[in-house]
Amino acid sequence: MQDIPSLRLRERERTPMADTNDGRGRKSAVTLADVAGHAGVSRATASLVLRETGRVSVATRERVHASMSALGYIPDKTAAALRHHSTNTVGVVVTNLANPFFGELLRGFERTMSDANHTCLLTDTGDDPQAQKATIQELRSHRVAGLAIIPATGTSTDPLRELQDAALPFVLMSRNVHGAEFPFVGADDELGGELVARHMIEVHGCRALAYIGGQRPILSRQARIAGVKRAMAANGLPPESLLDAASPTTGAGGLDAAHTLLASGRTPDAILCHSDGVAFGVYRALRQRGLANDIPVTGFDDVSTAALWEPPLTSVATRGERLGRIAAERLLEAIAGSSRTHVDRFPPSLVVRESCGCPAERGDFAP
Repeated sequence: MQDIPSLRLRERERTPMADTNDGRGRKSAVTLADVAGHAGVSRATASLVLRETGRVSVATRERVHASMSALGYIPDKTAAALRHHSTNTVGVVVTNLANPFFGELLRGFERTMSDANHTCLLTDTGDDPQAQKATIQELRSHRVAGLAIIPATGTSTDPLRELQDAALPFVLMSRNVHGAEFPFVGADDELGGELVARHMIEVHGCRALAYIGGQRPILSRQARIAGVKRAMAANGLPPESLLDAASPTTGAGGLDAAHTLLASGRTPDAILCHSDGVAFGVYRALRQRGLANDIPVTGFDDVSTAALWEPPLTSVATRGERLGRIAAERLLEAIAGSSRTHVDRFPPSLVVRESCGCPAERGDFAP
């Protein structure tokens, strides 16, 4: 994959996106001349403002920028020499490239796109909706054929509806958003939460469970906790007794959240983690407090390093590489003209290893 800042593409002065109609139901490009007419300036002046050069007053610059925003003008930065290849380029928007699960997901996505002769432009938003908005606009200016997005926490439906209005194909991966049904590929998170909670309650006899990691607005987190509470209720445990500690989905987040939980004096029978990375941080907190052998820990996603941890980590396997491959296939279908909105949630399985208290790895436990 390529990272956008590494590209050196000459800026052109026409946007491929459209807010106007050519009379036959097709989107037509908003030109710099349109912007100039709207702002009441010459095209040459509008060009100077676009290129941030020349002697143009602040008031005029502000008026031109206001017209660009009003008309939905997006400068196309793709060089004319690369124009032919732009239709084979897709943008990939990720919240955190350091997340090992996302790495596995992207491997499946990129390989499938490469097999279809498509190139990926990869960006990291830092899980910031505003950075995500700017990133998507940048990718659109490079005339990508489609977008694959892991939405930032707090993403609204507005930017995704804008993509639909612009007829730009996209697919959401791993995380979904509130308020509408968009193309999505991910795991059945509620089932995953139920599987791991049932195992800890029914096999190991745990009564007091804690869930650590993930930010509360994330839909996948909400679904996993719903699954945990469903398993608790089925076994006569009050769902409200679940200890819930939100944190960034990182090892550092798990470390801090576990320390805070344990310092409160509430010691659970088992800790269910939002991701394997969070579980690695929780492990460290337990070791630092001399509790490494006292509290079972489970993860989520079953990344490749989970089996190499000590003790090997019990985890809900969502098979990130497969999800990435399917997301790529769905996006390719949309780029080819399919109008169908796919919402694919795949059932995970529980991979039981020693971290939950089992004596040795027992393999996959499907629903």
